[in-house]
Amino acid sequence: MVRSILNTIGIYVAILAYTFGIRQSVTLENLKYAYPELSSGERNKIAKASYRNLAIIFAEMLYLRFASRKNIAKHITVTNPELFHHSIDQGKGLIVVAGHFANWEWLALGGALSLKKSFAVVRKNIHAWEKFMEKMRLRTGNELINSGDIRKMYRIINNGGCIAMLADQAAPGESVRVNFFGREVPTFEGPARLALRTRAAMLFAACLRTENGDYAITFHPILFDDLIGDNHDNIKELTARHTRMLEEVIRLHPDQWLWQHKRWKYV
Repeated sequence: MVRSILNTIGIYVAILAYTFGIRQSVTLENLKYAYPELSSGERNKIAKASYRNLAIIFAEMLYLRFASRKNIAKHITVTNPELFHHSIDQGKGLIVVAGHFANWEWLALGGALSLKKSFAVVRKNIHAWEKFMEKMRLRTGNELINSGDIRKMYRIINNGGCIAMLADQAAPGESVRVNFFGREVPTFEGPARLALRTRAAMLFAACLRTENGDYAITFHPILFDDLIGDNHDNIKELTARHTRMLEEVIRLHPDQWLWQHKRWKYV
């Protein structure tokens, strides 16, 4: 009931945000980059739906901050947990890559509960809002790692742990460039570089919001046995592989991705 009320309030806030143009130009420009073949009306429809998705995420963050672990777990399902556990059981550590898709916070919290395995979640920027939400992100057993703490990442991998990363935001202009919706864009190299150096298993996590408002996680293996060494070409190829997986999911459910950030600002 509480979650439903929060989501309803969030949806009305989304309508207001879109109506008053909050990041509307960025959203529509991104959609024009990604879907030049669509009409402006079709892109507007996706944009409005993405605002609704974003509003639900913010509302659910408040819910996740105080909801019981039981209620968090019952609204998320892992379709193929055996792939996750098999990857962990190899003993070389695991890197899970995901995007700002559906509700990535529920993915981390609920995923840890469903899989009975904590994640070490990499975070980049720490703002006042991030500090407020920190307790929420830790309450199901996960831990947080600053993106610059490379030693800790290696330590977790070497101990057979699991590192989770969101790798779909705009990276610095000098980062490796890979194809994303038909354009070469700078993309964070961290997941690929860490995997190539440690040989840890790598999975892409697709978390979708279902029709009833619950979440379903499906893992996909990111294979790289053919890539030896962390040279530039291998980093670019492995980065391209998980980026393609993200694009495929976005194309299936474009309304659930975060179109409000400047992903193509370095094009």
